[in-house]
Order: sequence, then C-alpha cells, then structure tokens
Amino acid sequence: MPDKDPSAWTIATWLLALGMGFSGGVVHWWARMKSRKPRVFSLMELVGEVFTSGFVGVCVFMALNEWDQPAGLCAAASGISGHMGARLLFVLDAQQSQG
Repeated sequence: MPDKDPSAWTIATWLLALGMGFSGGVVHWWARMKSRKPRVFSLMELVGEVFTSGFVGVCVFMALNEWDQPAGLCAAASGISGHMGARLLFVLDAQQSQG
C-alpha cells in the first residue's frame, strides 16, 4: 500500500484512484442516457459527470487509504462512489448540516 501522503503516491496509484472514479461517472452517465427514450447527447453533461465522479472517487480513495484499507478495497469503493457522483456529495452535505 502506498504511503498515506498523497504527494508521495506513485503515478500508478493516482491513475487507479482517478480511473476508478472517472469510470464510475461514465457508467452512471451511460445508464442515464440509455434510460431516456429520446436519447440526446450532451458533452457538457458527460464532462460534468466525469469530473464530479472523479473528485468524489479520489476523495473516497484517500479516506480509505488513510484508514489503512487494502488498495483493492480503496479502488472498488472509488469506482462505486464515482458511480454515485454528485449524489454522494449531497448525502455528505446533508449529514454535515444535521450534525
């Protein structure tokens, strides 16, 4: 497992964290596009989804890495949270507002 300091992570670790988050966003966007009857492509929607998902995925990867979880678990959780994307941010914001 890489060092806990993200500035000491290798390129492979950063690519794993970002790749899983980004791929979760692409999967979520693709599922939404397939569920709409008149399929309309929106590049800005795709870019927004991917970058939001990437941010959330890296945050979850860093949090689990801090708690000494295995790299595989960090990567899997990064992809799942990337799929949740902005919805996870809203959940966390609501939790902070309540507590």
